[in-house]
Amino acid sequence: MKPIKIISAILALAASSSALAIPAMSVITVNTEDPAAYVNWTKKHGKTVGSSINAGVGGICVNTAGHYSPGELYYWHLFDSHATAVAADRGNSTITKALKSLSAKRVISQADILQIVAAEPSSMSVGDTFSNWNIIVSTDDPALYLSQVQTLANTAQQNGFDDVSMAAYAYMTGPNAGKLMVVSQAPTPARLGEFLDATASEWAAPIMNRLGGIRSYEHGFMMNCTVVHSSQ
Repeated sequence: MKPIKIISAILALAASSSALAIPAMSVITVNTEDPAAYVNWTKKHGKTVGSSINAGVGGICVNTAGHYSPGELYYWHLFDSHATAVAADRGNSTITKALKSLSAKRVISQADILQIVAAEPSSMSVGDTFSNWNIIVSTDDPALYLSQVQTLANTAQQNGFDDVSMAAYAYMTGPNAGKLMVVSQAPTPARLGEFLDATASEWAAPIMNRLGGIRSYEHGFMMNCTVVHSSQ
């Protein structure tokens, strides 16, 4: 597994000689009394929904701890650029038609666009599953904070956690605009827990202390996720 690569706003990926493209993610926060029904709906219609908005990858995550409200789910899509993410029409005829088969009543409590500022090159296939620990933080020194996140990821991989990855996103919208969301991702909930246990270890504790000195926690939550769309 390759170390995470920090991608700052001024080091955006060049899509062509005449344009820049910064990878982005959209997240719809859904609350429902029937999470299983909504998850099943995304699995059934994930491909058509994702294709209709030109997303590269899409998935559904079920909150397991730290929700804002009960029955919380996160329907997310990754895009190759903000241009594609912002242009995505979630009211298009394909999605409208698919929603007619959704039996679960749901409330969309939040819809956000996030810029991907640190990520590992990876590929995702439909049916892939993983578990996340997400923290929303504020910091006066994003570059230093991201460099310490990279140090933690690299050191974790050198100490037996080569199956755990880290990524960082910058909120572009909503009440968290200007804040960062750092994601620690593991293949299973148990493995994610093992990684959290290890943050108190001799190799991780000094890094965690440095991180604690340059950021403030705003919110933390955990989730189990399934990929429901991939254009690859």
